[in-house]
Amino acid sequence: METIEMFMWGYQRHFQCSAQTAAEKIFSRLASNLEPCVFLVGVLNQNRDDRHTICLEPEDCGYNPSQFAEVKKQAEHIEAIDSDRNIWHTHPIAQERHEQFLKRKALRTAIHQIVNHMSKYHNIISFCSYPVQVEQYWVIVVLQFNRERYLAQYSLTNNERDRLTIYTSLLDATVALYFEECTKALITQEPGSSFNIFDRDYDEVIRTAGKNLMYTPSTVCREFEGWHGLFEACNTISSLNYEGAEGIGKMLISKRGHPNVEITLTLLTPVKLQNYRAVRKLLEMSSDEICLLSDSGYIYGLGNLKGSYEQRAEDLFLVNFTKHYTWELLHADHVMMRVAYRQPELPKASINKHKFETDIKRIFPEITSQEISRLWDLVLEATKQKHGTMVVVSSGAKEESNRLKNQATVIEPVEITTQIMKVITAIDGAVLIDPSSTCYAIGVILDGLASEKGSPGRGARYNSAIRYVETNGYPCMAIVVSEDGSIDLVPNLMPQILRSLITKAIERLKELKEDKNFDSQKFYKVIDWLSKHKFYLNVETCNTVNSLKQQVQLTRDRVIDPMAIRINYPDFSPNPEINESYFLDE
Repeated sequence: METIEMFMWGYQRHFQCSAQTAAEKIFSRLASNLEPCVFLVGVLNQNRDDRHTICLEPEDCGYNPSQFAEVKKQAEHIEAIDSDRNIWHTHPIAQERHEQFLKRKALRTAIHQIVNHMSKYHNIISFCSYPVQVEQYWVIVVLQFNRERYLAQYSLTNNERDRLTIYTSLLDATVALYFEECTKALITQEPGSSFNIFDRDYDEVIRTAGKNLMYTPSTVCREFEGWHGLFEACNTISSLNYEGAEGIGKMLISKRGHPNVEITLTLLTPVKLQNYRAVRKLLEMSSDEICLLSDSGYIYGLGNLKGSYEQRAEDLFLVNFTKHYTWELLHADHVMMRVAYRQPELPKASINKHKFETDIKRIFPEITSQEISRLWDLVLEATKQKHGTMVVVSSGAKEESNRLKNQATVIEPVEITTQIMKVITAIDGAVLIDPSSTCYAIGVILDGLASEKGSPGRGARYNSAIRYVETNGYPCMAIVVSEDGSIDLVPNLMPQILRSLITKAIERLKELKEDKNFDSQKFYKVIDWLSKHKFYLNVETCNTVNSLKQQVQLTRDRVIDPMAIRINYPDFSPNPEINESYFLDE
């Protein structure tokens, strides 16, 4: 019996692996917990008996080909009702391209509907690329994220204006650019034959996405001159000093005559935004109450907001120049993007309440819910300090205040309130309190031995917290608020996981060891999972996993082509910090 080919093209697995790696590298720069996952869907262009109608790479992506059995019919229906079918081009080549685009768009929509219908029950949000023909298949790249964490980032709701597609968030713009790069790679000869399918540096992808996001405020202004220069203008203006002072101020962006913009001063001759030094000079006149007014092409006056802005209109934006070479884009008081030295980033998340509560409970097992709630209120107040601060919660706060009395201001023990916290975090040094919120010292200069966990890329406050927490001898937590707005918990405990997940991974390796036919996808999947969770492996688990891994690899070496690419994973080593507090029972 003739075997039907199970693949779309020879390098599909390499392409998928490279696309997955690129997604992890790019989106981890924006947020560390999005959990990007990439797989490919291939739809056979013309029916053939020696090819599968639907192919998935990898095959264990969480879907099966039968779920896409009606995708062609579904795409035909979507194309038939597409209003863009009423658009006709006089040039025959343009009309042919238009019709081909409608077919590709319909197939993309059909795939997305199927994938999204299945994934919405698993806290996953999915995005699909436009199809590209590779050999006999239309290939669609599917990119998925953790739905809750993706949607936690602020986004506009309208992605089209005057038939122009606009970006609703930095994540949205980055996803679009990611798919562009995947498409470029798919149209090359033998896509996936090289180790990296992306031509661009990952940071460059995010810079371009930030530039593309700035088309959104430009589009609402209908000012063509600002469309391609707003991102560069904001970067340059933020980099310029005026009489030795760094640029701090605000700029409202909207079409002229916006009902929520009150003009205080009108320039007789508007200043072009690309006249950077002139704009920087005008920025000196702005303040918390007065903003520069721009239509994205020119500065035409100064003014402020008035009335109640209809947020759903999404036609009024604010650029906030915060410090040298740093600015941010806001809509309706929501930060959409921060840019520092030309590199865009998502706004840093405020301290996570759930993580704070679970971590502090693990550090101080005897702490009560009321004490945790009181500490949370105090920590929130401390995070409002614009110049940064540090709060140290220690079970030995009383003893430590006495030990460090020569480098601290020791006070009569007092149970502090949020009002007191606001005052005592205004000075340099740490605030030292115990789990019951009793304060023993302020302005504390912490000590401690050098630590391998320190980072030369972080400031003195963060590194002193690392040194102190590691060597002071008492259970403690430091909450570090840096000047750049970032908030760190030290120690930054790894999340707890179900103990059964480790057990199940070992069971899968045991099953693979007994299988005489090597299944590469199942093997690499379980080893990749263990690699990502290696922190949770103790001595006994590492020995078991290493032994099973070696036995499965021996089977692999016997059954696969000697010329095939092999991935040899190094042995796992136990983490000295792992303990029972990191595991949850069913």
